[in-house]
Amino acid sequence: MVGMYLQAISTDGVFSARHAANIGVDGTTLRRLVKDGDCHPLHRGWYAVDRPRDPREHHRRRTAALLQEYAGQVVASHGSAVVQLGLPTEAIDFGTVHLMWVDPKKPYQAFSRTRIHETVLEPGLPLQDRTVHPALAVVQAGQTDPRALVVAADAGMRAGMIEQADLVTACSASKGQRGMTRVRAALGLCDPRHESPGESLTAFVLHALAYEFEPQFPPGTNGPGGKPQYADFRISGTCVLVEFDGESKYSAADPEQAQALLFAEKRREDRIRALGWEVVRLTWADLYRPDLVRAKIEAAIARGRSRPKAG
Repeated sequence: MVGMYLQAISTDGVFSARHAANIGVDGTTLRRLVKDGDCHPLHRGWYAVDRPRDPREHHRRRTAALLQEYAGQVVASHGSAVVQLGLPTEAIDFGTVHLMWVDPKKPYQAFSRTRIHETVLEPGLPLQDRTVHPALAVVQAGQTDPRALVVAADAGMRAGMIEQADLVTACSASKGQRGMTRVRAALGLCDPRHESPGESLTAFVLHALAYEFEPQFPPGTNGPGGKPQYADFRISGTCVLVEFDGESKYSAADPEQAQALLFAEKRREDRIRALGWEVVRLTWADLYRPDLVRAKIEAAIARGRSRPKAG
C-alpha cells in the first residue's frame, strides 16, 4: 500500500524524503522499504520507487533527483545530459552526475559524486528544458573520453538533434576547457553515415590505427529489388572492407529466421568476395583490442595482394 502512494508522489520515478514525510512515511519506514527492496536510495534524501535495472538507469534517476532538488537552477550537462537525451552512452562514467548552473554568476561546485559546472553561454546552443543543448552535451562528454563524443554525436546527427555546425559552435563555446584538444581531434570523425554506435566506435578505432577509410562504401553488389548494398567501411586504397557485426544484425524471432538471416549474409559476403574484396568482420570485443583489429586488417591486405583488384 505504501509503495502505491510513493508511486503517486514520484516524478520521473524518484521522490524525496520530504515528499514521503508529507504522506506520513517517516525515515524508519523508508529504511524498511529500502531493506525490503520497495524503493532504492539515489542521493542524500532522494529515492527511486524501484531498483534501477542497470548503472545507466541508476544514473538517469539520480540526475532526475538532483534536477528536482535544484528546481530550475541547473540543467544536466556532460555525460548526464547524454543519458537524459537518450543518446548512446559509450565511454560515459555513470558514477558522477554532471550539472550546469543556469545562472552564470554561480561558481563550480563538487560534492558527493556530483559536479555542478559553470555556465557556458552560447546563443546558438540554447538550453533545453532539462539539459544543455545536445551538441554541447556530446562535446562536454568528449572532454573526458573522445569515444563518447563520436558515438553520441553520430547518433544525435542521425536523429536530427545535432548539426555538424552545432558541434563546431560547441567547441568554440568550450574553448580553454580541459580535454578540448582531444575533442577537436575527434570532431572530424563524427559522421551520421555511421549507422550504429558500433560503427561509430569502429571509425574511432580505425582512425586511431592511422587507417584512412570510406564509410558506407558500395562494393558493387545489389540486394533485394536491385538496390545497391553497402559495406560499413572500405580501407582506402585497398580491396579490404570492414564490417561491424553487432548482435542486432542477427536478431531474429526464432532459430529458423536466424538461420535464414545468417545464410543471406553469407551469400552477400560470397558475392562481395567474388568481386575481389576481402572482408574483415569486427565485434564489440574486437574494438577493445586495437592490436587485434590491426592484425585482422593487415592480414586481409596481404591476402588481397594476390586477388584481382576491386573497384
